[in-house]
Amino acid sequence: MSKILRFFDLHNGEDKKETVLESVVSNISFRGANAWILACAIVIASIGLNVNSTAVIIGAMLISPLMRPIVGAGFALGTFDFALLQ
Repeated sequence: MSKILRFFDLHNGEDKKETVLESVVSNISFRGANAWILACAIVIASIGLNVNSTAVIIGAMLISPLMRPIVGAGFALGTFDFALLQ
C-alpha cells in the first residue's frame, strides 16, 4: 500500500518555489526574439484568415510565444504575487 501512496505523491520531484519563480520571470517578457516571433505568427495567422485555411491558423498558434505569459499570469495568480502579474 505504501508503494501506491508514494507513486501518487504530488510532492515527489517537486521543484523549489524560488527556482520556478526565477524560470517564470525570465520567460514572460515580450522583448527581442519573442516580439519578432509574435509578429511572424500574426502575419501567418492573417494569411490563414485571408485564404480561409484552418491548418495555417493552427500553425500560427503553434509558433506564437503567448504560452509563457499565460503561464506567468497563472503562476502569479496561484501564488498571490500581484507584482508579477503587472
